[in-house]
Amino acid sequence: MTKYPEIETPHRNETHSDEKFPENRENKAEKQETKVKEPDIRSGVPSEEFCISCLNMPEEQRNSMLLEIQQVAERILKAHGVIKEPEDLLKGEWFLKLQIPEFEKKLVLAKSGEEVFIGLYSYSGETPVPDPNFVLLSQFGFWYPQRIEEKFEETVASFFTGAYGDYDFLNIIPENVEKFQTFQRDFAKMLENQGWDGPDVKVVDKIMPKD
Repeated sequence: MTKYPEIETPHRNETHSDEKFPENRENKAEKQETKVKEPDIRSGVPSEEFCISCLNMPEEQRNSMLLEIQQVAERILKAHGVIKEPEDLLKGEWFLKLQIPEFEKKLVLAKSGEEVFIGLYSYSGETPVPDPNFVLLSQFGFWYPQRIEEKFEETVASFFTGAYGDYDFLNIIPENVEKFQTFQRDFAKMLENQGWDGPDVKVVDKIMPKD
């Protein structure tokens, strides 16, 4: 188990050559602006300043930094009016339950605290059974692998440890992170192919985020 520190933005020291040739400084600054470091759970959760700035990126550029399941989930949330812009992900908790005609399972997307849940549920009486459900850590608009909940098992990819809710350590299980990445990618493609953002999808329940 590993502790992952915050990603720090490196500070560039100005050199004598930069002062003598201002065009060098401009060229270096331009290259730095276009080079964006992708957030990665293996190297730690990026700073708040970094993530907030990413919310205002062009959609194509921002999507290149997201898990596939988050990209699809955001399209579904937008299609059913839960969010309008990426900034809305930061407004608080939300809940969306959907049903496709003649499809037994229901799709649930929800945010509670710092966790996001995206899963298909079958029902045994009134009891929902995850089949499967992905749980992700939400940090400043980016979602990171935590665990996969299925009918009879749970695969934990990462978790916090700390005393009395003082979460100091983000621990990961590398092989389970890899499983999560592969599984979420296939799940996202399936949701996309099933058309959960389409007009024929029934909204069973919806709770909007609040500021």
